[in-house]
Amino acid sequence: MPDIAFDTMPCARDIFRELDSAAARRNTHAPGVFLIRGRSGTGKSTLLAAVRTRLREQGIPLCDTVGHPCPEPDPAGPSTALLIDNAHTLSPDDLQTLCGIIESGRGTIVVAAQPRPHDPHLRALTDAVARRGRVLDLRPLGVADIGPFARELGMTVPRHVAQHIHQQTGGIRGGVVTALAAACSARLDAAIPVVDVAVTDWARTLLDDLAPDLLETLSVATTGTGLDSSELTAVLGVGTAAAQGLIDRARATALVTDADLLLAPAIAPLRTLLGDHRYLAVQRRLFGARLAAGLLRDHTALLLAESGVRDPQLAEFLCTAAEHAGREAVRYYAAAAAAGADPDHMALRWAEAAAQTGDGETAMRLAEPMLARSGITGTDLADAVRICAAVLTRRGLTGRAAQLYSWLGPARTGADWAVGATVHYLAGNTATATRLAESAPQWPPTEASTQARLIAVALAGTLAETDTETRTAAAISALAQAADSGPGADVFLPCTAVSIAALLCLSTGAPQRAADALQRATAGGLRCHQLQVLSAWAALLDGDEQGAAAIAGALNWEQLDIRDRLLAHGVVVGLARRAGDHHALTRAWHAAYPLFDAVDADLLTLLPIGELWTAGVLLHEERRIAPLVEAAHVLLRRLHQPPGWANIFHWYAVQAAIAAHNPERLLAATRPLDTAATAGDAHAGALALAARAWISVLRKQIVATRVEAAVAGLRGLGLAREAAQLAAASATAAAADAVTAAALGELARAARSALRPQQLPVPAPVATTGTELVPAAEAEAVLSEREREVAELVLLGLTYREIGARLYISAKTVEHHVARIRRRIGATSRSELLSMLRAMGCAAHQQGSLPA
Repeated sequence: MPDIAFDTMPCARDIFRELDSAAARRNTHAPGVFLIRGRSGTGKSTLLAAVRTRLREQGIPLCDTVGHPCPEPDPAGPSTALLIDNAHTLSPDDLQTLCGIIESGRGTIVVAAQPRPHDPHLRALTDAVARRGRVLDLRPLGVADIGPFARELGMTVPRHVAQHIHQQTGGIRGGVVTALAAACSARLDAAIPVVDVAVTDWARTLLDDLAPDLLETLSVATTGTGLDSSELTAVLGVGTAAAQGLIDRARATALVTDADLLLAPAIAPLRTLLGDHRYLAVQRRLFGARLAAGLLRDHTALLLAESGVRDPQLAEFLCTAAEHAGREAVRYYAAAAAAGADPDHMALRWAEAAAQTGDGETAMRLAEPMLARSGITGTDLADAVRICAAVLTRRGLTGRAAQLYSWLGPARTGADWAVGATVHYLAGNTATATRLAESAPQWPPTEASTQARLIAVALAGTLAETDTETRTAAAISALAQAADSGPGADVFLPCTAVSIAALLCLSTGAPQRAADALQRATAGGLRCHQLQVLSAWAALLDGDEQGAAAIAGALNWEQLDIRDRLLAHGVVVGLARRAGDHHALTRAWHAAYPLFDAVDADLLTLLPIGELWTAGVLLHEERRIAPLVEAAHVLLRRLHQPPGWANIFHWYAVQAAIAAHNPERLLAATRPLDTAATAGDAHAGALALAARAWISVLRKQIVATRVEAAVAGLRGLGLAREAAQLAAASATAAAADAVTAAALGELARAARSALRPQQLPVPAPVATTGTELVPAAEAEAVLSEREREVAELVLLGLTYREIGARLYISAKTVEHHVARIRRRIGATSRSELLSMLRAMGCAAHQQGSLPA
């Protein structure tokens, strides 16, 4: 094998350099003594074979046995070289003889062995080599070594595949070679599963050659607790010396990491070889030994339960551990149930933990049956209702959540009055919420109830019928302060303080304040995907469409609650609408509308409903969202049009009327804003002034001073794009007056200067079958490399003939490629094809068009 094959094995270069140096000074008979130590699969035998080849090329006589005399060398030539592989398998007598040969200082000696520190004979060999030569340790490959090692072998793998290979093999060269060969023989998108299968087969092959007592030792290593000789004597029933030998042999295998943890791909085949009965017997004895010694750790108990150990003490231990396991609590409760704990006794704690991690399905599965269970009363019943209501609210089903609290009633709601009041406020049931809030003095203001109490009080302030602007401002401040204090009590609530604060800021024309509150909450330790969605909204309504697109493009849609998914769709639709990309807007709209039947209209969904409503009007599909829009109107009328929530929705009504080019509809949409403005609401006043200016535009009755005041008001609310649109439309309507038109055109340019328009459309989820959502970005994977080349040239505006000339294919073949691309990504027209290709990342530097 060429020298380059050992670039990731530094000690190989050292050996070759010293051997070559000795060959250059052959008349001195300078000896070299090396002990190559390493676990199985680290390349000892491969390196020794390369050394043998190098010495043979140098004409040096070779000997590979200790117990028989080596051939007599030529007195005038070089000394005989002794090469011993697998020295750990030699008998004590042979090892003693080998030590004597080393001490004699005659000839070159290269020995390869596994490190077994408890073996006195191997320790003596190591000491002898250390005195006369060098001890070289072969270490597993690091993550950064996988790529160079692959290139030495003539293979290349992506970085994420290299990282996965290292994780699965621990960097052992034998396993890495197997994994690389498998990865390079598979398609790129199938490399990971193919590597997993190959490494598992490799591990099974190694296990087949191991003795039964060593297999049992490896089963102890599945827990990663470390291998201890005193513990092995208790678990396996062997003596101390035998236990030390087993530890040496286990650590010398290719399957145990430096942390004494068995590689994950080896666990299943190990269990198969030992059999479930024997495997679990070892695990149970390990649990007993750890528990008796007081050394049982949470993670060890978790792994034991997940492996199948059932024991009441283990179940109790895991239930206790789950209470301080944070986001891992769900896994601990599931393991406790597997170990024999009664699921009913921990159902609510398990449901709470599941809800905290965003697993609403598990939370509902555990908590909902508690509502119908006989004998459940008091706090447990209130907790079950709170969990179910919170999950339903986050799914956008606030009406059902409110029904739960109506069924529970104020008496049984008890200390959870604030949560019940919050749900009813969101659903528009102020009378019921007020009755629940009247019981507040009966309950102590504990730390656990602080967040829920503050949210309920703040919502009540935003829905008051007098002094609404001041109360809304106070509510935003209180909610922002609560968000700054940290994540809050460890109870699952229908919504967070920061989410309501952000939505109120967005609804009252303060997007930058919303962004600041969200940023502080994130810095304070709050982690939920909703914060990302709201951050995208804050950027969108502040004119930073680049920032909104970047955040929306990074969203993990599968982990979003349904209500948050509607918010996210609103962002993507809003970006497409503002970009004027009809095909992107159509695609985003069709991705969103399956949710129209899945959510209720409540205070937290007014913002996305308004954005989607405007898009529906532009696409002439308003009837699809009309029931949700009407439900929002009913909600706001029932709440007497609270400005903090209603203004932004009525502004969207104005936008919808403008999109429909309907002055009468626009006038009707303006009236609620006028009413709020007359009552003293400054935010409504700015929006009403802009709406009146649009009425003048549609009637072509432009008054420049009114337009300028309206534009200034919109810009003050962060609505720079809306301000620019109003100024531009006014300039067009005033075309007959050149001076006025020019001034208003300059006003539009000034408003646009504050914008950061997006560069490319956001890859939004697209509807497939039923209501299943698939990210559009995944469509990129369906194009072959040749089809992507064709797509990029299509976007440059080249004709089929010009594309064919560049790719050395015929124009007819290009036409077939384009037809195939259309079918694969679902484009129905040339313009839609171009839009979808740009969204997939095939965008060229200029927009092109297909030849007719």
